[in-house]
Amino acid sequence: MATERKEKLIRVLQLMEATDEKSPMNATQLVEKLDDQFTLGDVDRRSIYRDISMLQYCGYQISQCKDKRKGWYMEKHAFDDWEIKIMMDSILQAKCITSENAKSIRGRLLSLSSDRGRKRFAHQIMPKSMNMAADQMMGEYIEIMLEAMYAGKQITFQYTELNDRLKPVIKRDGHIYKLSLYTLVWSDNTYYLIGAHDNHSNLTNYRLDRIRNLHISEDKIIPAKDKVRDNPELVIQDYVKKSVDHFAGEPIRVEVEYTPNSINHAILYDFAGGDISVRTSGDKSIARFTKMDSVTLIGWLTQYATRFKVVAPEELKQEVVEELKKGLAKYI
Repeated sequence: MATERKEKLIRVLQLMEATDEKSPMNATQLVEKLDDQFTLGDVDRRSIYRDISMLQYCGYQISQCKDKRKGWYMEKHAFDDWEIKIMMDSILQAKCITSENAKSIRGRLLSLSSDRGRKRFAHQIMPKSMNMAADQMMGEYIEIMLEAMYAGKQITFQYTELNDRLKPVIKRDGHIYKLSLYTLVWSDNTYYLIGAHDNHSNLTNYRLDRIRNLHISEDKIIPAKDKVRDNPELVIQDYVKKSVDHFAGEPIRVEVEYTPNSINHAILYDFAGGDISVRTSGDKSIARFTKMDSVTLIGWLTQYATRFKVVAPEELKQEVVEELKKGLAKYI
């Protein structure tokens, strides 16, 4: 195949990748764009049919319109537009990457859509990125950790804490942590490292945005099954559920009393999810749901103490009362 024909085939593919069912291209349009965009003049219109057939033979999902005069379109892109929308919104909310990186990733995601798809996104008002203060190193750190897990090597790093001025400082006089890293977990718009130290039998976790000076060690990891024995994946999942997503605690069944209205319904559903049962008691409603017994639960109940009253369990009710008393004492 001559060089010119090879280039033309690739260019036809690039043009087809910009199409979809609602914005197809016919042979005439493809010839025009080959000339306008890639300066490939004097293209035989009939050769376009051969190029399309070759691409279809190679597995590209290019379909012809029912009205053949409209031409062809790429039936399936790498992602549907709704999938790209979800990924873009997640990127904008991520705390562990910079605004510049978020903008770059958004652009590359849009390149996976059709021209029409990109124009649809152009009409949306994009929210401001949540990652203004993210460290430029976070992307590089994720690459290092992925490589470490692939190579079966431990990682070393330093860890930070906040000083009295809420500025990050290196903990323990620059102590070097060494970790057998088992997985990276996404929670509350940031990443957590889940792993184990050589001299401890329990799992531990670290926030990615608090890590500094990360490197791959020459030492091999200690396999997760050697630390947690049977079913390491299930053990790690349970650890994440208890220690990362909800800090700590066991699941408990909670009952709260509240005045039924649209605001209270929305607040309760956002926190408890769809696993809620509700019964009416006079002009009040009582909702039952399951949550981890943790500071997250206590914090939510004290935050919305004027809207939701704990009915059961009694121990949880008393704990909330004590927290409210402590809070009130600070203002008296």
